[in-house]
Amino acid sequence: MKLLYTPRSPYARKVRVVAIEKGIDLELVSEDLVKKSPGLVKANPLGKIPTLILDNGQTIFDSPVICEYLDNIQPSPALIPKDPQKRLAVLILAAAADGLMDVTVAMFMEKARHPRDFNADFIAANEVTVKRCFVYFDGQVDQLKELNIASIGLASAIGYLNFRMPQLWRSTDYPRLARWYEAFSKRPSMKETVPREK
Repeated sequence: MKLLYTPRSPYARKVRVVAIEKGIDLELVSEDLVKKSPGLVKANPLGKIPTLILDNGQTIFDSPVICEYLDNIQPSPALIPKDPQKRLAVLILAAAADGLMDVTVAMFMEKARHPRDFNADFIAANEVTVKRCFVYFDGQVDQLKELNIASIGLASAIGYLNFRMPQLWRSTDYPRLARWYEAFSKRPSMKETVPREK
């Protein structure tokens, strides 16, 4: 299987961590999202990453769908619970983690596109959302202690924020979350996938 990705993307990092934790080998193909390759746009009409290409040529895109696929083809360790109530609880946290990625990526892109005249109100509103998410997750640490799609997603989101906007992450403001993130970041899968420019 091939994973079309960038080494910066928190969405791709989440997929890569899932694969590593499950012992699934992925051939990594780095993509340029400005000059999109014919292979990427053929595999995914949106031209977005991550996109997974199976050995039979079938493509799977959007990180939650890819992660669910990987969770199904290699049952252990189970990262999305089968029990309906536990599954719902994990998926809600995972959705919040993905939302934190969305907000952080949107802020970075706004400043990247308009470095001198970015929309300050947009940035300020999203910074409030980031802080609100941190408060929320600080109160959910007990639910994040298990290795699952939510804990992987949140660690990937915080890792990206530290990479792009480290000034927003003050660990002293969220002590329980900070301790959890520090411990989770020591996992080999996290160390192997630290975001980088190229």
